[in-house]
Amino acid sequence: MEEETTAALMSLEEDSTVPCLANGSPGPETLQGLTELLRTATARTLGDQTDIISLLDYGPERGDAEFREQLAAFLSRHYGDTVTSDNLMVTCGAMLGLRLILTTLCDLSCPVFVEDPTFWGALSMLRHDLHVNVIPAPCDDDGLDTEALDRLLTAHRPKPDEERTKKPFWAMVYTIPVFNNPTGRCHSAARCRRLVELARQHDVLVVAEDVYNLLHFGEEDGPHPPPRLLTYDHPWDPEHRGHVLSNCTFSKLLAPGLRLGWVEGPDSILRHLHGSELLKVGGSLNHYTSRLISTALKLGLIDQHLKRVRMVYKRRMEAVCRVLRNNLPRGATFFEPQGGLFVWVVFPPGCDTEKMLKWTSDRHRLTFLPGISTSPGGRHGHCTRVSISFYPEHVLVDLVSKLCRAATEFFSLHASV
Repeated sequence: MEEETTAALMSLEEDSTVPCLANGSPGPETLQGLTELLRTATARTLGDQTDIISLLDYGPERGDAEFREQLAAFLSRHYGDTVTSDNLMVTCGAMLGLRLILTTLCDLSCPVFVEDPTFWGALSMLRHDLHVNVIPAPCDDDGLDTEALDRLLTAHRPKPDEERTKKPFWAMVYTIPVFNNPTGRCHSAARCRRLVELARQHDVLVVAEDVYNLLHFGEEDGPHPPPRLLTYDHPWDPEHRGHVLSNCTFSKLLAPGLRLGWVEGPDSILRHLHGSELLKVGGSLNHYTSRLISTALKLGLIDQHLKRVRMVYKRRMEAVCRVLRNNLPRGATFFEPQGGLFVWVVFPPGCDTEKMLKWTSDRHRLTFLPGISTSPGGRHGHCTRVSISFYPEHVLVDLVSKLCRAATEFFSLHASV
């Protein structure tokens, strides 16, 4: 069911004449602001003093050293935590980062425990490209249900007489703990601590997709975003062996076309990644672009852009939630996030948002992401994810108002829900 829904939605998205509230990419309003940034950074990067040979060569396996230094300083400022360049390596974005992590550190026969709900794109890649055994783990308002996860890990742990994988980890847990996609929620501190305990206890790798952390809606000089999961895997703990990676990308902060991301983690794990045959042969995964963005970081251009897009997304989120608050049909609820790009709308039990998607597309020429496409367990069929990232505020207000009207009409014609 989830596969059919995702395929149908992607088909609908191909029709650019039909507005799509499922689109989680930065839109024209934010992308156009990058023109001058990239022009300035390119001119400086290709300046007379540049060593063109080193710029256009393969690059070191970990990634360019200066880029990692600049990135570490940038992240330290915005996380409110110390990030060191030795704990960073360059990737081509979060999706390819996840693929590299899984194929390098785990056998593809290993189970992958995934939040239910989760990011539909990662779920689709895990199932259809890599054909791994995806095991859904339930979530609640505090994040991943760690006690349920404990039972699942115990049930699937290899028996003593079973041959263990030769890779570093026998299983992986995939989570989005800060401004989750699709729910917008953050894991509580207690859940983060417990998740790290379970990773150590069961000797599994936890990959935290920290894509939305810096898109928080606090004041510029106010509190930092919630700590990333990696900070709970304290290296000074006697039990520390390194079980958590932070998988990140510039796709949401800047533009997906740059194909630039990074993984942060302890050397005990990273050395397996940058020691892979892929990187030994091919070098840095995105060397030129990392050098370009290194220049932009050095000039303070990324800080300026981030400040601007955070305010844009904050205004959009407030406007969308205001429309939902005033116009959703009776019995429907939603969670208003303090960061990120998505609002999770929960309709009354029994509502089929997959059917509502087809009805809304046919009658109102509007599409959205039905909850079932985010669920590895075939659940959340009465939910939907609304994205704020693509359209400008006035268009979003109109589209979300239309969604509320369509949902109200749909309910009136399907009284059973």
